[in-house]
Amino acid sequence: MTSDENEREEAARQYVEQLRAFYVHASIFGASTFLMFVANLLVNLSAGTTGELSAWWSAWALLGWGFGIAVHGLVVWFNRPGFVASTWEQRQVERMLGR
Repeated sequence: MTSDENEREEAARQYVEQLRAFYVHASIFGASTFLMFVANLLVNLSAGTTGELSAWWSAWALLGWGFGIAVHGLVVWFNRPGFVASTWEQRQVERMLGR
């Protein structure tokens, strides 16, 4: 294997690790959000406050953690192989040289 192939393989491995971590994070987010919503619903039903917007505290957890998931997803997406700045720079050099 050449040095370039080794670098590409290592970049791909790192991306897959990041992607797996994102999937774990998103799965935990989904399960936790569901459980928080169910707990919030049960408390609101027993208290008779289901019609009050301020009683739905689980929405704040969804918004905050959802923002974190979105940022994590963007970080993984921007770190995928082929999106690296040096690759972009290399393509620009090749374009400028007419290759």
